[in-house]
Amino acid sequence: MAGVGPLSVSLDRETLCLALRGDIDFTNSRPITLAIREAVVQGRPKAVVVDLAEVTFVDSSGLGALVAALRAATECGATFRVERPNANVYGQLEISGLVELFGLDGPGGAQR
Repeated sequence: MAGVGPLSVSLDRETLCLALRGDIDFTNSRPITLAIREAVVQGRPKAVVVDLAEVTFVDSSGLGALVAALRAATECGATFRVERPNANVYGQLEISGLVELFGLDGPGGAQR
């Protein structure tokens, strides 16, 4: 599997790995959302992991893309987790009330 712009997609056994990079905002969130949904539907993974280590900024549209990824994973019966947000991105997730939903304990991706 490949990706779209700031999104790289790979399927490792039964885990769909989605690596995002750069700014995730209104300029690219729609194609990212569509690519993620397509990857989940095609891959039918047991787990979906979103790596945010290289994301420098996320706005409300980008947060919407992450929530859409969670929904797509849930709809196909896969587990979902977000990993390795930097302090900036973690702050946006925290302000938006998504830290708990994504199971994050702090910046850098510590999981509960």
